Amino acid sequence: MSGKIVTVWGGDNSGKSTFAVNLACALSSRDYLVGLISSSLTYGNLQIFFGQSIPPEKGLFHALHEDNPNIGEKFSEYEESKNLFFLSAPTHYTGLLCETVTLKGVERMITAASLVFDILIIDGAGELANPVSGAGLWMAERIYTLHKPSIAAQMWYQGIEDFVRELHITGKQIHILRSPNGEFDGKTYQSMMGLSFAYELPFVKRAGELENAGTPIYLFHDRVCRRYGRVLEQISEEICGGKA
Repeated sequence: MSGKIVTVWGGDNSGKSTFAVNLACALSSRDYLVGLISSSLTYGNLQIFFGQSIPPEKGLFHALHEDNPNIGEKFSEYEESKNLFFLSAPTHYTGLLCETVTLKGVERMITAASLVFDILIIDGAGELANPVSGAGLWMAERIYTLHKPSIAAQMWYQGIEDFVRELHITGKQIHILRSPNGEFDGKTYQSMMGLSFAYELPFVKRAGELENAGTPIYLFHDRVCRRYGRVLEQISEEICGGKA
């Protein structure tokens, strides 16, 4: 039986990777086996969030190019959780491997990984041509779309509207608003967009500091991080069908 597939999406600087990493942490704390796949083909960003390197025999390109039934072996285990595994581009980039990635290969990889994990999260990309992100959007049961209030975010969303219609994924999207940090008024953004936001994430001033330290927000327990974590727990409950 295959697991649930969830994709996290958003434009540049939307906070989608931060959200994807911390959602994975929240879900794994519920004793679900969680796999997290990065869509970045040139930069291993998940290593930074988790504070770990990827061994040479593991990683995204091995999972894509090897006809390996044990795809779980290509994921790296997060050292702070026995239930969380991540798949990312190699720590030391070894060439133009991204040019060999095909949509068919990505679909095969995601299908195989969904048989290993209870919940599979795809950290999508803002650019529409990314094959990992595109397959993740198509195959996902739910798409959590992150918005950081700004004119750039509005332009990105307007730019993807035709793509969303063509893929018939509008009904799968759940919009999440990042609380603004004073740069742009959140209510103005909501009025401009005309969207219904199911959740609002608090602004975490220390997010960049924690990321550089390899500490997910969900595992840090100051007041604001706990508020961020409570939103993640609500979303985790939604994904898991109300099961704690």
